[in-house]
Order: sequence, then structure tokens, then C-alpha cells
Amino acid sequence: MATKTYQDYTNTQPLPLGQAIRALPAQYLKVITRPSVQSFSAEKGKASWSSVWLQLIALGILSALLSVLAQLLVPPHVGNVPGVSPATLQTVTTALLVLFILIGTPVSFLFAGAVFYWLARLFKGDGSYLQQVYTLTLFGVPLVLLSSLLELIPATSSWLPYLPHLYSLALLVLSLMAVHHLSRGKALAILLVPLGALLVLTLVGTIVLMTLVSH
Repeated sequence: MATKTYQDYTNTQPLPLGQAIRALPAQYLKVITRPSVQSFSAEKGKASWSSVWLQLIALGILSALLSVLAQLLVPPHVGNVPGVSPATLQTVTTALLVLFILIGTPVSFLFAGAVFYWLARLFKGDGSYLQQVYTLTLFGVPLVLLSSLLELIPATSSWLPYLPHLYSLALLVLSLMAVHHLSRGKALAILLVPLGALLVLTLVGTIVLMTLVSH
């Protein structure tokens, strides 16, 4: 039998969309400033696809706007293309970036949720995919926005925006424990598996690239 640390603390049902929207700021603040298994366990019962999609679409739009603002503050070097003016090239680059963010934001959350859900099931987790994605949004949405805002600070843009993402890893462990009723060790293992795979792929890619360059 699971210990009290990992059991559900509420039987909360999904809220109507309007009420769910009004409740989101308090939920964000709760899981970020009072991180615990209990906090996520108390919120996961409110999971609904309407809330998830609304958050992901809003996050995509806001992230795209902030990225455009960052480019206006510090225009990136886009190189030269024969027959294309720098202004046109900059416009095309910005448009492609906006499109990438709008599509990539929901896709990245849904894909990450699928990976962690699948791994949790391998470790005998019993939560749902919806609850997995929903709890990801409760800290992922505000922390991604915070990271985007920090990118607007030029002097620290090379390191400061990454701090919210590091904090999100700790929150992810707690959310996995709450959603799937897992121990801390299993939740950490679920987190380390994709990180380890990414590290291996990066190392292999670096070795292959260096080999090709040397030849």
C-alpha cells in the first residue's frame, strides 16, 4: 500500500473552462512556490483537455511575441543571400521563428508528456496521459514564459533563461510521483532515462561531426 506521501489528497473534478482559466494563476503559484507531491496531487484531478489546449495555445502566442521582441532589441545576424535584401531576410527569418514556436510549443509538451507517461507505465505508474500533460502545464507554462522574459535581458541571456528550466526538472519529479503514485527513486529514474539518451545522442553526434570535419 502506498504511503501517505504519495496518495491522493483530493477528488477534485475538472472545472468549467471559464472557472478553470480564473483558477490557473493560483495553481501556477501553488505548485511553483509550494512544490510538493501533495500540491500536484491536489491539482491533477482538475485536468481537462480544454484547459491543456488553451494553455498551450496561449503559451505559443506569448512565446512567439516575446521572441519577436527579443529580436527587435538585439537583431540576430542572418547572413547574406544573393538577391535578397537584409530586411526581407530578417522578416522571413522572424516569420519562420514565429511559426516554429506556435507549432513547436504544443507539440513539445504533448511529446514530452507521452515520453514520461510511457516511461512511468514501465515503472508500474497508474496515472493518465491527460493528468501527465496537465501537471506539466501547471509549471511548464509559467516557467517557459519566465525564461522567455529573461531572454530580454541582454547581459545575462546566455545563462539566466536556463535557470527556470532547471527548476522545472525538480517539479517534474514531484508531478510524476503525484500522478503515477511512484517513489522518488522511480520518478528520478524516469527523468534520467531521456536525459541520458539525449546526452548519448549529443556525444555521438559530436564525435561523428568531428570525424567528418577531420576528413
